Amino acid sequence: MSKKKSVVQDDASAVPPVPEDLIQRIVQLYGDTLFDLCESVLWSTANAQVAFRAILRRIRKLRNEGGYREYERAWVLKIACDVLVDYAAEHGRRLSPPEQVMLDATLEPTTRLKQFDSYFHRLPTSEQLVLLMRDKYGLPYAEISAVLGLPEGSLKLTRQQALRTLEEWLWVQT
Repeated sequence: MSKKKSVVQDDASAVPPVPEDLIQRIVQLYGDTLFDLCESVLWSTANAQVAFRAILRRIRKLRNEGGYREYERAWVLKIACDVLVDYAAEHGRRLSPPEQVMLDATLEPTTRLKQFDSYFHRLPTSEQLVLLMRDKYGLPYAEISAVLGLPEGSLKLTRQQALRTLEEWLWVQT
């Protein structure tokens, strides 16, 4: 009997069990960043709360795959980005045509800067995510590359194009 018990213990130790408190630990470590990412992309606290819960549900569902053990933050952010791209397409706030016209009619750069969030949200969600992860959260390109599944060179080019687009919108010449 003791031999069976030790064999079972050896098998169990070969593959570490998924910690039951994984979600709690992820919320403690990355919860603020995840919620801020949701709110920054969705432009709404209410939608951010719903998306945050959806991210946690997806993490709970995928936790048995074990992809989080070595690269946990990248794994969590990949799930978050996947959820946010889908959620933003369906529930993201968009500028109405009159808001768009008013935004484009503003000529003063200082006024345009005050409305930066409106210009930021005109960018595609994928570009918003790149700018947020690199420029707001300071993540290295290698990690963002893993999160978004883009080569680093493409990621840097995407970031530059997004910044150039924002620059053109904000500093339009009269």
